[in-house]
Amino acid sequence: MLLLALAIAPGLAICLYIFYRDAHNREPAFNLVMSFLLGMAAIVPAIFVELIAFTYFQKDVISIIISSYLGIGLVEEGSKFIVLRNYCFTRRSFDEPLDGIVYSVMVSMGFATLENVGYTLEHGYTVGFLRMITSVPAHATFAIVMGYYAGKAKFDLVNRNRYLWTGLLGAAFFHGTYNMFIFLTENAWLKQFVSELLLVIGATISLFVAVTLSRKLIYQHRLLSQQLFKTAPILTIRNASVNDVELIRTICMQVWPQTYSSILSRQQIIYMLDQMYSSAALIQQMHDRHHFIIIYNASVPIGFASYSEIEPGIYKLHKIYIISIHQGRGTGRFVINQIINDVVPKGATALQLNVNRNNTAKEFYEKLGFKIIRSEDIEIGNGYFMNDYIMEKDLRTTEGVLT
Repeated sequence: MLLLALAIAPGLAICLYIFYRDAHNREPAFNLVMSFLLGMAAIVPAIFVELIAFTYFQKDVISIIISSYLGIGLVEEGSKFIVLRNYCFTRRSFDEPLDGIVYSVMVSMGFATLENVGYTLEHGYTVGFLRMITSVPAHATFAIVMGYYAGKAKFDLVNRNRYLWTGLLGAAFFHGTYNMFIFLTENAWLKQFVSELLLVIGATISLFVAVTLSRKLIYQHRLLSQQLFKTAPILTIRNASVNDVELIRTICMQVWPQTYSSILSRQQIIYMLDQMYSSAALIQQMHDRHHFIIIYNASVPIGFASYSEIEPGIYKLHKIYIISIHQGRGTGRFVINQIINDVVPKGATALQLNVNRNNTAKEFYEKLGFKIIRSEDIEIGNGYFMNDYIMEKDLRTTEGVLT
């Protein structure tokens, strides 16, 4: 029982450490537990591939190098990556770059813990203590490298694939380097020229470099997390183009169903998303001169808006959606103010918008000076209607620009 506890303790301790590093916007416990369990399951395909691969590798130096990087580093990190990409990456709670590190470490510690149980129960306390300070922390550092880039990939659709590949290959590189030095100690020919101690030192140095880099990566994403959730928002906007359609759709899927789930049926939500937020629909809106903007907080995209001139002097705010965890911090006011500052010099006298008559956002717009000018029921097809208020803000007065 004590031996089993020794095998399990390091992975759980690292999980707790990472959990408490995520101080500003913690992930749901269920998602973290599932990531850990799926990480344990990921060891099965890794072992299967390794057993096949190692039938082709010998104990010569070249084979050791190749097997370390490809047969172990890429295979094991690839198994973890599959879980990270297909389960963790798709969670709605993955809403900040630091979450990439948190989820990646949970997956990796599930993998490493099960692996550690096998080694420790087979070889005893000495191996258990040695792996507690080497192999298990090493798995964590590899995971931090992968998770750091997964966190960046989540919010940069243009460079998403490049970041994901960088994370996977970076983790595989550090993993392979560490294992290479360890396995080279078993090569009798090489030990004629290089002492076993130097090889162990090489493994230690590679682990030290990975640990140092991991601490730096955690610090960078934690600082960004603090800026996102615990300080005044650092808000910026940029103009969007057709290249941003998938980013807009990604934000939309995080906001739109949640916003209207208590107002519209699930079938109508699905229908309207397809009609209004498909890639083709968004591109058509841009061609129809709808001006789209992306809203950022501390360089992370948190919302989008679009507007256009519908008649001389009258502009319409077609869309404004902010991810829920960033609402209530002045973001909506900031965005509308930026839009007003853009359209007033162009001769705008009023800004209009539609809001569902059951949407509590009506009160928010009233606080910003919008007034209901009429109601309308818009047939959108398939037997569905948009039951809206038309609200308008007069931009001809000094009250037009918000403060």
